[in-house]
Amino acid sequence: VLLFGGANAMDNVSTKSPKILVAYFSMQDGNTGDVARAIVDASGGDVYRIMVVEAYPDDDKARKERLMSEIQENKFPELQGPELNVSEYDIVFLGSPVWGNHLAQPVKSFLHKYDLSGKTVIPFVSHSGGGRGKAFTDVAGLCDDCIVDTDGWSSWGGGRQRGIDKWVNKKIGKKLIECFRSRG
Repeated sequence: VLLFGGANAMDNVSTKSPKILVAYFSMQDGNTGDVARAIVDASGGDVYRIMVVEAYPDDDKARKERLMSEIQENKFPELQGPELNVSEYDIVFLGSPVWGNHLAQPVKSFLHKYDLSGKTVIPFVSHSGGGRGKAFTDVAGLCDDCIVDTDGWSSWGGGRQRGIDKWVNKKIGKKLIECFRSRG
């Protein structure tokens, strides 16, 4: 509970909830998509699926070769889909699978395309057992003038979302407290 001095101290403070975006990339809208939907359900935020112009191959070997090539050459695939007006959002939950211990290249493309300055960015990832790797620090390194909460969500596969409601509410509550303090 935040206490402010004076009987009318809250009169000049907006009690408007922060506007939330859940942006994510998922190959077949699988594991990372499952986590994204759980975050949308918990937060009431808007959802935006990050899509690439040239789809990744279905063949496992060909897909891995392309992924590794993009990572090694630091290539950012071209994105498709509707343009996004990020200026209307306060909090961006940003989702990615972990590829080669890093954030997926399409999510890096998203961070290069959209200016998230002044936004609170909260990363979440899914992985196949290797952990979050450097994905959260990748977000911090690519997100100029953002407030990156590197205490993000990391899950093995998509089905392990126990506690995600509590985590999302904690993140949103933390942002509300920051808003009150900055206006206080």
